[in-house]
Amino acid sequence: SAADSDASYSNIDGATTASYNDTGAPSDGSGRYYKVVLNATGASQQTSSADRGYRLSGSLTTDIVDGSYVTVGSPTMAMNSATFSLICQTVTGSFGTASQQIYVNNNDAADGGWTLSLAATNPTDVWDSAGTDYDFNEAGSSGCVDDGATTDSDSLGGQMTVDPSGATLAVGQCGGCSTTGVSLGDSEAFVETSNNDIDILNGAAGSDDIGDWTVIGVSISQKIPAEQAAASDYDINMVLTITAI
Repeated sequence: SAADSDASYSNIDGATTASYNDTGAPSDGSGRYYKVVLNATGASQQTSSADRGYRLSGSLTTDIVDGSYVTVGSPTMAMNSATFSLICQTVTGSFGTASQQIYVNNNDAADGGWTLSLAATNPTDVWDSAGTDYDFNEAGSSGCVDDGATTDSDSLGGQMTVDPSGATLAVGQCGGCSTTGVSLGDSEAFVETSNNDIDILNGAAGSDDIGDWTVIGVSISQKIPAEQAAASDYDINMVLTITAI
């Protein structure tokens, strides 16, 4: 039918088999009515009664999963430890492990492509502790000092850089899928207002319309300002967001 009603029928090109998936049905799940027309030599044409059907709406999701693709309830990522220093220093970490994989599932919801990005919950967030905080998106002096010359709203030094380029990209549970058209992002540093999110993974229009992928080993580095107090409770909340293009 032309709409979600038992009326205005037309033939579907190619629908000549006993079972047929109507991929031309509306992708938003709107219903359509169908009838089967049977023709046989020496017999009169028969038309079935109407039956309503629909195309399942697709989904595009991201998650942190374990090796069995079960959601990790409270995923974490630890940076290397550092001691008090009189000069600016850099610590590193790795985002995505075998037990906490970055996971993308495109179930026919982003045929034109998609982008997976990482950001703080809020651009004004900081590495928080009970003592003195430090920043993750201050661009002044290569991230070591808040020099007041950037648009950062606080007076804290510190900058995080994310480098997915050397991470491991793999197909997830989909047996017939590939990584063709799926690419890792480039190394970027967070800068408040001008670079609040960083691309981890990109799916081009030519990537599988139905497929899933994992990423392990995204490199994270963080500048810690000189004379930053040593503490064991520094933390910051980060969010993965996937967007259809």
